[in-house]
Amino acid sequence: MRRKVGLILIGAGAFFLALAPLVRFYVARQVVAAPLNVYEKTTLRADNATYLDTSKWRIQKGATVTATNTTRGDVRAGDGKIAVWDSFTSIEDPAGNAKIETQSQRAVFDRRTAEMRNGRGAAVNSDSGVRQSGVGLFWPIGVKRKTYPYFDITTKRTWPMTYEGEEKVHGITTYRFVQQIPPTITDSIKPGVPASLLGLPAKQVARLPGYDKKNDAVAVNRVYQATTTVWVDPRTGAPVNQEQRVTQTLRTSDGVDRLTVADLDLKMVPKSQQDLVDLSGGEADKIALVRTWLPYGGGTLGIVLLVSGLAFAVSGRREPAPGESTDAPRPSGEKPSV
Repeated sequence: MRRKVGLILIGAGAFFLALAPLVRFYVARQVVAAPLNVYEKTTLRADNATYLDTSKWRIQKGATVTATNTTRGDVRAGDGKIAVWDSFTSIEDPAGNAKIETQSQRAVFDRRTAEMRNGRGAAVNSDSGVRQSGVGLFWPIGVKRKTYPYFDITTKRTWPMTYEGEEKVHGITTYRFVQQIPPTITDSIKPGVPASLLGLPAKQVARLPGYDKKNDAVAVNRVYQATTTVWVDPRTGAPVNQEQRVTQTLRTSDGVDRLTVADLDLKMVPKSQQDLVDLSGGEADKIALVRTWLPYGGGTLGIVLLVSGLAFAVSGRREPAPGESTDAPRPSGEKPSV
């Protein structure tokens, strides 16, 4: 009986030993990836902000501005290799009841490398002609301490995002990355903005290149400059905090920046940080399960079962068969004692 039990334990041990590397090196690669079905809502806030209220063509100063982002996964558009996420951001001044700007992005990216792709409706502000590359809404799982090309939707191009150290965010260790975007023209406004907005003498305005006398407007370019900081959970590739220092100016065609129309120091509110940390922690547990606990736990269990089975099998060979006497044989002629 012990021998039969031993053989069963040996078989079970061999099964778990064979299963452990399969889970670690095959199943984990299939399972550990960006989720297709995601829903996140975060808020960044800038106090003492400056912005241009285009409904009144007036510069507002000292305002509290919020940037609310909603990201939702398009499950049907994704598959085992590619994820598709739709992101929408509304920047507004709630107290002044002013909509400042809206931004949208349909991001298509590799679920494991986080490299952005095109096709499947990928677009920025409904412009499908924008070629997206680098990383964006999602970072690689197991992100490295290095510089990554990071896609910026305002300038519609990638800029270097440099690793600058580790930092705790609500109790978890994150990698901090910083991107510097130099002054870059993002938009041309024609026939232009009201000449009075620039605050220049009428004679000087009349001499500006791009001045439209009929409409009393000046053609300008919008110039964008930003420093973006992102804190990424290296276990999951999920950003858990973000800050963005943004400046926008109006530049006339003579190359002179005439007016600051946006000065925002946006920081993610603590509740949004905590929500992202909690969400990332849940994903990290799932990753640890298939990468560590199941393969190493299964391997350890396999060894224990294998050793136990061998012990049972060996001891089972020494057991007497049913009905066999366990008494030692007596020499010939010796009488049993009474």
